[in-house]
Amino acid sequence: MRIGIPKELHDGERRVATTPEVAAQLQKLGFTVAVETGAGAAANFTDDAYAAAGGTIVPTARELWTTSDIVMKVRGPQPQEVELLKAGQTLIS
Repeated sequence: MRIGIPKELHDGERRVATTPEVAAQLQKLGFTVAVETGAGAAANFTDDAYAAAGGTIVPTARELWTTSDIVMKVRGPQPQEVELLKAGQTLIS
């Protein structure tokens, strides 16, 4: 199963749903982890740190949402993200 970590869109939000360390732990449990480009930047986690932890960096939110079985966010989805939800997908926020 693929877990997707999108960039938070809520104004002023600096958190990200997971750290590179936790992403590595999720992969040890058998998940694959995809992170939207820049998702961790406001929390001082680089794309390179997620990649070094074994995550895949995905260039767009649309690609992340459409290819993930589970999406993890800090805040609930914004209207433009609700449109990207698909049947059978799990959202954790």
